[in-house]
Amino acid sequence: MNKIIAIVCHKVTAPLVHTVEYLSSYNDNTVILHVDAKSNVNDFVFLSKTNVIILENRVDIQWGRFSQIAATLKLMEFSLKFNYSYFFLISGDDIPVMSNDTIDAFLNDHMGKEFIHYQDSRNSYVDPEERVKYLYPEAFYNRTSSFRISLARKFHKIFKNILFTNKSFTSNQHLFPKLFKGTNWFTLTKDAVQFIVEYTENNKTFVSVFQHSLCADEVFFHSILKTKPDINIYHDDSAINDALRYIDWVSGPEYPRVLNVVDQDKIKESRALFARKISPTADQEFMNSFIRS
Repeated sequence: MNKIIAIVCHKVTAPLVHTVEYLSSYNDNTVILHVDAKSNVNDFVFLSKTNVIILENRVDIQWGRFSQIAATLKLMEFSLKFNYSYFFLISGDDIPVMSNDTIDAFLNDHMGKEFIHYQDSRNSYVDPEERVKYLYPEAFYNRTSSFRISLARKFHKIFKNILFTNKSFTSNQHLFPKLFKGTNWFTLTKDAVQFIVEYTENNKTFVSVFQHSLCADEVFFHSILKTKPDINIYHDDSAINDALRYIDWVSGPEYPRVLNVVDQDKIKESRALFARKISPTADQEFMNSFIRS
């Protein structure tokens, strides 16, 4: 099965090398890397080969900003040059936790389904409109904590409806689709990818209102896909999520948890296709354990 493995990364790590080398060893896979524009792309050139391509047109990705959406769109647009059945969006911290053959067999059994998770009873609910209908000061794009940052966020919470309304969104809301939220890693058919790319080309105003959003990569793609008339979304309440990504937001001490050999059995039992977040210095034996036939 022809697959696109689209990877958003910023540094060379053990899981990135493992994932690229393993999946590119199958000729029907094409790996496309988006390397953060802040990073030295020459560090990644050793990974290149016929079916491993590094995007030339790169984005300076900043956490929580529209740049995360922009990078994904570049990967999607570039992917349309190829013939494929499924497009996987993963990060440089992800590894496959099924063999390539097992992934192909699973996708063949569910051909035409879109593997993208929309928040449900397995998650704490977050209002997707909150990510877009307000303008966010710099304090929200800083993942560290300080008294000044906490104060700025409290000020925003109190006065957001007075001082921070995204008027471009509120004045055009009647033109936009209903907003939905989910996980920002997914597996989509080429038809769905093409639909998203064409939607963004034909709905510039919708795209523009996300320029000042917060962590809206969890909203943007999900909301567009829901407008596709024949959308066929995979759903399984017993799975960890409908994107089939193993991510532990509960155990800590980091959030998400940095996974290691202690998590191995839980990952295997999850029936996920990929797992994150994997340590940048992860043990090769640990990563190989999931892909042995």
